Amino acid sequence: MLEGSNIGWNYQQEVLTFFQVASQQEALELGNTVVLAAASQSFMGETVVDRRAIEAFPGANGDITTLLQMHPSVQFSNTQQSSSTPGEIDPADISINGAEFYQNSFMIDGVGINNDIDPGRHDWNTIADARGTPSRSHGIALDADLLEEVRVYDSNVPAEYGGFNGGVINAITRRPTQELHGKLSASMSRSAWANYHINEEDREGFENSTTAQEQPEFEKWTLRGTLEGHLTENFGALFNFSRKHSTIPLNAYSNDFNSAGDTSKKDQTRQIDNFLLKTYWQVNDRLQLDVSLTHAPQESEYFRENAKNSDFVLLQGGQQASVKATWFGDNATYTHNLAYTDLQSSRDSDSNVSKQWRWSSEKNWGNPLSNTSLSREGSFGDIEQRQKSMTYTFKSDWEPNHALGIEHNFQAGLELAYQQANYKRPESATTAAALTATPAGTNTCNFSSGERDSEYCSIGTNVSGALTRQYFRSLTHYNAGEIAMDEKRYALFLQDRMQWGRLQVRPGVRFDGDDYMEKKTIAPRFSADYDLFGDSSTVLTTGFNRYYGRTMFKYRLADGRESLEYRQSRPVATGNTLSEFGPITRGVADSSSFRKIDIPYNDEWMVGIAQRWLSTTFELKYVRREGRDQVVRTQGVNLGLPSGDGLNESTTYTVYTNAGSSETDAVSLTITPDAEFRLLGTRSNVQFAADWTRTHSTFNSNYDVSFSRDELNDELVMYDGQLMRYSQLPAANFNRPWTARVTTITHVPQANMTLSNFLRYRAGYEQIVADGTIEVGGTTYDNYNFGEVNAAFTWDLRAKWQIPVVRDQSAFIAVDVKNVLDEVAEIYSSSGYKYEMGRQYWLEVGYQF
Repeated sequence: MLEGSNIGWNYQQEVLTFFQVASQQEALELGNTVVLAAASQSFMGETVVDRRAIEAFPGANGDITTLLQMHPSVQFSNTQQSSSTPGEIDPADISINGAEFYQNSFMIDGVGINNDIDPGRHDWNTIADARGTPSRSHGIALDADLLEEVRVYDSNVPAEYGGFNGGVINAITRRPTQELHGKLSASMSRSAWANYHINEEDREGFENSTTAQEQPEFEKWTLRGTLEGHLTENFGALFNFSRKHSTIPLNAYSNDFNSAGDTSKKDQTRQIDNFLLKTYWQVNDRLQLDVSLTHAPQESEYFRENAKNSDFVLLQGGQQASVKATWFGDNATYTHNLAYTDLQSSRDSDSNVSKQWRWSSEKNWGNPLSNTSLSREGSFGDIEQRQKSMTYTFKSDWEPNHALGIEHNFQAGLELAYQQANYKRPESATTAAALTATPAGTNTCNFSSGERDSEYCSIGTNVSGALTRQYFRSLTHYNAGEIAMDEKRYALFLQDRMQWGRLQVRPGVRFDGDDYMEKKTIAPRFSADYDLFGDSSTVLTTGFNRYYGRTMFKYRLADGRESLEYRQSRPVATGNTLSEFGPITRGVADSSSFRKIDIPYNDEWMVGIAQRWLSTTFELKYVRREGRDQVVRTQGVNLGLPSGDGLNESTTYTVYTNAGSSETDAVSLTITPDAEFRLLGTRSNVQFAADWTRTHSTFNSNYDVSFSRDELNDELVMYDGQLMRYSQLPAANFNRPWTARVTTITHVPQANMTLSNFLRYRAGYEQIVADGTIEVGGTTYDNYNFGEVNAAFTWDLRAKWQIPVVRDQSAFIAVDVKNVLDEVAEIYSSSGYKYEMGRQYWLEVGYQF
């Protein structure tokens, strides 16, 4: 609108100003900040990562959580950047203010995408499991290129949001441009472009790896495309797709063995697809309709090491459809949102039968010279886990009104949700055990047919050259069947942002209920700002809030899985006689028993100050979180429950209970210049952010951690030579004591280049390690030691060049360099000291119009 005029404009601190300039070339541009903290109405609890930061941040993996590395209230898993697993493409686990990584609320345009089937279960040891399959807290792994901004609520969270203990991450997708525009790009990285940091004593085993825990080779690429524009003045659409793919070549057999009966080298793959179609329709001055369709499947191909025909695929991700109607009334804005979400955490196996033979001339794909000399085959069958939900949300934002000299801004709303979750075996699967080998007195496994090799028996020459018959005497059948449940949830919220002179307060309350745990919770929210001098130069903030989390479906879906298991057996062969398997009998008693539990919650108190000085905003904040009623697992007898009957229910069955707790103190400081730095024609945004965090927790794994009777009673334990209560132990993960970050984005118009830097210093820490028991003064205590992990400094860089072609079309080239200085950064895992990835390059090329 101002083109060709002598009026310039500027936008800072949510204030738009106009001024006269000598020519249009001198008009100021909108100065987006790298991480723009919202103004006073956010009460120091909301942070916005804007579009410019999303495009420029050195986050080559392209997921939402990578962007949050710059956020001072977000901690990442200690092993997130391990040199052992650079081929993975899953979003990272994050903890906000000490809460569990699966108790954050992830949203797309205000609609939840949390996978609550079994989000705490995704360690390698659970990937190949007969009874279950892994899950993730991100139901949909959304590509960051789709986003206009990411809103993070880490404290003083409004009453509008519920279902979390940590924080809320709301990904806002882009609106289509008015004119027709598009983009196509491809990026890649590979092991040849990366420096591995591996312990020398581990290097040989790493280079000959057979498992996804160690990935000596990888090749990752991402393909993205966007087409957007308006078909009419009031109707626009955006279509975006992306595919992230990783290939991880591994040895199929350990010790670099070349199998005679199977492929010796196999590829594992990872793939995440995103397809988004979004329309915006301004029906009239009053009504706006937004429709969004998202298809985001994820597939990860694995195989069992040292096993033939053992490939399987983990299926995750899902679909979401939403319709949002916004009505701009005379006195309020009314927003209706109806959404359907279908998520899964399933497994598709090549085989439904798992066997473990001894090596022979007939079963010759294993290594005959290994200590075990086994030839394994097969897998554990298919498992389907799905979570389907229908949600409706309504929100009314009322126009300001005044009463008794106070300005009121009311907001009210409700949420209704229906969810279905299930655990299903579509086909039966079998595991063979009790392998017995005897000299072959006969050349058959079945006298009637004369077979030398049948499904559970084989005759062949063993390692010593002797003719041997081997056969299985026990079969465990995992029968086809389903465990299903549904849940109805409802919530109401009300809050009022009141302005009275220099004081602004926001009291609110949220009420939630469900028929899963049959609990009703009331979460009070209160935040306050005081403008000390009335000019926004010094603002004091405080808040008192309660946040109730979510209940995982695993608590119910774990109950009864063993009821699908049955067994068959046969005796040891006498002479040449090999008996048939006997009748099918019930396998094992149920080891898990469902009981209704309370909803975990966090109580929060915070205080902060925002100071504007020298055209710079300084924000200092302290947050205290106390987590209570956190969910863990223990034997029923530890809670005084009656023992099981040993037939249908194990005598030592486990239950989920609210015995976990945590306490977190977090201090954060951000320093953000209000305007860009301009030097020699360049423009730069800079932000400094630092945090200090201390968390004590009984919750050092996830809800499946097994609590002993002593841990339930919070008995004394020994840690580093000192007696303390179990609840006083430091957290075992997400536990860096302090971190300092500097983010810069520099635009160089002369070279059509954008240069971004992310520098991060993470302090060393003590990694807690369980170390058996110790006796002191005749009393035995659980003993814990720690391993010292050194501090780490890393520098990530992104350089992007625009190459103008014609009019508004251009090609571009971008290079990301992770860990520019190739620093050696220690981490501590269950297998000991490891290291983060060294210097790694990404290359991206594309064209936009």
